[in-house]
Amino acid sequence: MFEGPKEDFYIGELKAALDEFGKIDGEMERIAEERRKRSKMVKSLMSVLHLKVGEEATKKLLEKYELHDMARPFLYANAPSGVLRTRRRRGRKKEVDPSEVLQKGTRVKMLSGNYNGFSGVVASSQTRQGRRGLDVTYFLNLDDNRGNRKRTSVKHGTLSKTWLVL
Repeated sequence: MFEGPKEDFYIGELKAALDEFGKIDGEMERIAEERRKRSKMVKSLMSVLHLKVGEEATKKLLEKYELHDMARPFLYANAPSGVLRTRRRRGRKKEVDPSEVLQKGTRVKMLSGNYNGFSGVVASSQTRQGRRGLDVTYFLNLDDNRGNRKRTSVKHGTLSKTWLVL
């Protein structure tokens, strides 16, 4: 297909692209690990604060010090105190930290299925007691780049598999 200089050019470009990808991929892994550690620290501090002063006082303190927007991913609504659980395919239950329950207005993107490529926001969430533990369902308002609008629901357990938080 290629011959001589053309082949060398494309192979050189491919090598450069793969080298850059390797560097970026390594950096992403490092950042993901750092994010995981920081998230764990924030969750621990939020839990201590919640236990010491209670839910309402925690919210007031966050508003007083203008931390509410930054802490929103770590707060939970419509969830009972304690640990939420969702069901995995293999029958095992995965613990869901209450701070992982997404708030109304959180930006999301669909990764597969009928709405692949659509993005939108969490319109609402529902937490209910199922046969095998608590279920968290999110109701999404989605649209694509052509202006098509759709509504769908997704389970918390499918996060990062069929949909993603932006």
